[in-house]
Amino acid sequence: MSSAVSEDTPPAVLVQFSRNQPAQQGGAFPSQAVISGAEGFALGQLLSSHCPRRGCGSPQQLTCLLPRRGLEQGGMARRQAGTMGTSIFRCLFVILLTSCSPVGCAGGSDSASHSTTSTAEKPILLNNIADAEAFVSSAEVAVIGFFQDLQSPEAEQFRLAAGQVPEVPFGLSSSAAVLSHYGVSADTVALFRTIDNDRRDLEMSNREVDAKKLIRFVRINELRLVTEYDPVTAIGVMQSSVQYNLLLITDKMSPKHPERMRKFRAAAELYKGKILFILLDSNLKSNERVLSYFQLKKSQLPALAVFHTPDDEHDVLTVDEISTERVQDFCNRFLQRIEKTKECGGPDLLHECPKSVS
Repeated sequence: MSSAVSEDTPPAVLVQFSRNQPAQQGGAFPSQAVISGAEGFALGQLLSSHCPRRGCGSPQQLTCLLPRRGLEQGGMARRQAGTMGTSIFRCLFVILLTSCSPVGCAGGSDSASHSTTSTAEKPILLNNIADAEAFVSSAEVAVIGFFQDLQSPEAEQFRLAAGQVPEVPFGLSSSAAVLSHYGVSADTVALFRTIDNDRRDLEMSNREVDAKKLIRFVRINELRLVTEYDPVTAIGVMQSSVQYNLLLITDKMSPKHPERMRKFRAAAELYKGKILFILLDSNLKSNERVLSYFQLKKSQLPALAVFHTPDDEHDVLTVDEISTERVQDFCNRFLQRIEKTKECGGPDLLHECPKSVS
């Protein structure tokens, strides 16, 4: 399963904002922004379109409407299993996690948590299909640049990007057999990830795609066994075909954090392809509104929050400490609840559902 991405990809999600103003005639709002394609290049403009550069207004001043959408079009048409109705809950997270952040308000283009200095790292040359398959399967996230001419300007930009993202393996191939095996044309960059068995393609032919945009493409889409949530990875999470998300809301500065993460990762191994496991750092000011949404106080942390993206069903569990068994029990109970809801025709009909349904 893969998604081709280009900078002119038709809008996938329409986001409209208003500052406590009623809709104008015809349902139009004073301002709007678009999150388009897997790259989400519009993310940097999403908040700046309605937010002063010196800071954002209060959350009560923003209203977000996301109409349900059908099959994605244009560059996203290759993705079949990933289509879904847009979630109001997901819209909330875009607002919360981009508000007054370097990406959202200041118009910055790089994630501060991933800022790196260019190194002399070079992509691994993949000369045959076996090498390419082994390369893809060896990491949670892997990137391959497919180029007919390895000395082209596009290939050079790819090398520059690879040197600035040392924690993600980059491969390079000009083999006709390898390109054919992966069903791509020349001058295409593909990101592979194991967590949801997904692939994202960025076509570079006749596009002004430089190293900076390549890095953004990787950062947005590098979902892992446990993904730390920020304004950049938010887009990748939103566009994953996985419909269940589990948040661990915790203090990363706590001396207990490494052990909590070890147990959380162990649980994540049990739900690969079923639930996205997400770390949310309670120390970040931009995440305080997430705690408010879940009616949580810092004194109640750590906490788990799980939600089902198509219908925004969610649940919260505060815990004294994280254990793999407790996470597993919380996930299983929620999965069973959603399954029962589906069988009964919706949450409003649960009381009418036969007790035999489990």
